Amino acid sequence: MTFKWGKAAVCFLTSAALVSGCGGGEGKTSSQGESAPKGAEPAKPVTLTLYNAQPGAVDFEKLGIAEAVKQKFPHITLQLLKREKGMEYADWVTGKTPVDIIYESTAFTVSSIKTNGLHVDLQEQIKLNGFKTDVFEPNVLAHAMSTNSEGKLYGLPFTMNRYALFYNKGLFDRFGAAYPKDGLTWDQVYDLAKKLTRTDAGAKYYGFTALPNNIMLNNQLSLGPLDLKEDKAAMNTDGWKLLLDNLRRFGEIPNNAFVPVTDSVKGTVAMILDSGSISQAGSDIEWDLASVPELPQKPKTGFKPASLSLFLASTSAHKEEAFKVMAFLVSSEMQTKLTRQAIGTPLADPGVRKSFGQDLPQWKGKNVQALYYYPDAPALPPRADQLTNVSVNFSKLFTSTNDSNTILRDFDDEINKAIQTEKAKLQAK
Repeated sequence: MTFKWGKAAVCFLTSAALVSGCGGGEGKTSSQGESAPKGAEPAKPVTLTLYNAQPGAVDFEKLGIAEAVKQKFPHITLQLLKREKGMEYADWVTGKTPVDIIYESTAFTVSSIKTNGLHVDLQEQIKLNGFKTDVFEPNVLAHAMSTNSEGKLYGLPFTMNRYALFYNKGLFDRFGAAYPKDGLTWDQVYDLAKKLTRTDAGAKYYGFTALPNNIMLNNQLSLGPLDLKEDKAAMNTDGWKLLLDNLRRFGEIPNNAFVPVTDSVKGTVAMILDSGSISQAGSDIEWDLASVPELPQKPKTGFKPASLSLFLASTSAHKEEAFKVMAFLVSSEMQTKLTRQAIGTPLADPGVRKSFGQDLPQWKGKNVQALYYYPDAPALPPRADQLTNVSVNFSKLFTSTNDSNTILRDFDDEINKAIQTEKAKLQAK
């Protein structure tokens, strides 16, 4: 079995494969193409532009998204733009590029979408099109609406990063340890990590790694780094100390470290807690997955929803057509096609979830239900209006040798300074 750890699932099917599979699905949206009723004038051709602000998460070209849209809506041509050098937000916003749909992390609703004046309240289009938001997993929808102080829905959740504990079966066999099972606690995973961290035949083996920033950002206690009512940090708390101590201890195991998740392809990492994106073939390693570890203070709870959404851009001159495309892309029919290619779904439909990875040979026989073993942690309430938002890099918490109280106090101060700097910039405009 071959695999590579990464942040994004990569599709191994051709564009034609995705499109040809669109017909005959059981989703609410047919993909045989929408023809005009008899006697009616054919719809006028429309070109829509979709800006992929997170190209590392989903490759729209390889997935054949534009072709699928054309098959569903023959009069619509979907043009794809990708975020890269020379095509950042500032480049196309100031250049007046007519973008219609934006694919962006839901967490960046304010920092990327609202800050650039690109937001549109979807309520009008939802009513016009009879779109049912209850197709989404409740916490995913709540998270999307909690990212702004108005509690409005500016984007439709489109893909998800699903967290799980992936493990190298060969290393467990080699060192005589039982494979991880669904429902393990953090303490049990810690004990396994200690057992599997060692040097053998001159080679170093790491028991556990993760991306600390992602684990803290999407933590199981549903804590946020910023105060909900005041313009200040909220890191120096007992809850954050619990989370820091819990994860920090893995990096303090003698000879263990938070090595890059890509090191897993070397066959030297026993377990990795990540968003479930085994992306491509590349090494002869047998692997499987188990549920995320359970935190005793928040039992039977996964991580906060880590979704990416399709936002209707304020720059669009074709908002009705753009929303129809968005609704089609989040339909159970299209979501099944994507999920079968190991792309996490925001939908609550268990049938869609069960199809995870079915079109990829490396996922055959894997414990895919581990990705949904626990419900997502509840979303944070929205912050009060007019508060300043700043980006927070949690990775810094894991580079200090100070005690956790000092680390959190210093980090609190750092965030507060960043808030004041950002406020000064905004006031100067």
